[in-house]
Amino acid sequence: MKHLWSNFLLRVCALFSLLFCLSQCIVPYESARMLPKGTAEIKGGFSHSLASEEGESEGLNNGLGIGLGYGITDRINLKMRYERLLPVDSDGEGLNYLGFGPKFGVVPGKFAMMFPFGFYFAEGETTWGMHPAFLFTLPARNNRFEGTFGARTDIFFESEADLLIALNLGLGFSQNLDRWAIRPDWGLILDPGESGVVWTFGVGFNYNIGSEEK
Repeated sequence: MKHLWSNFLLRVCALFSLLFCLSQCIVPYESARMLPKGTAEIKGGFSHSLASEEGESEGLNNGLGIGLGYGITDRINLKMRYERLLPVDSDGEGLNYLGFGPKFGVVPGKFAMMFPFGFYFAEGETTWGMHPAFLFTLPARNNRFEGTFGARTDIFFESEADLLIALNLGLGFSQNLDRWAIRPDWGLILDPGESGVVWTFGVGFNYNIGSEEK
């Protein structure tokens, strides 16, 4: 058992050290809710990820992220994000991610698609990737609570790593979700060719600038 667990951790470190770890924010504290035209958004969040296989688990990293958004139209938003990741049990330098891309409101407030791409960099290494995502949100009538199911794939342009699949459940709490929200999030990342999974946990906060008070 111990030998199998050691091999699993080695595979994780070798194959995903630059790519996989930054995927800990499954969908970075987003819902299908769109920014109205001319509205800006600022947000931040903390995430933790751990690897799990055969009933055993090991912490991977902690991440701090910041993000910006802008409503180009009521159904097209532009999103940008920076993420800093630090290994849980290591003195390493950590990893960085900078990404940006559009978000499209297919069914306003209920179904949206995101197509972010960006690059991961650490200690002179850089890798580009694209992360198409789908967001399904069930909003509450009082505009104070919503639940979102997210699904995403990770495609890396300069790597032989397998395609990764990610799923998450995110919640939004607020007195007015059009203005601000606290967003806890739970998710998992899996590689169809591997037996283990990575679980993710985190909480984010977003604040919209320019939206009308209600």
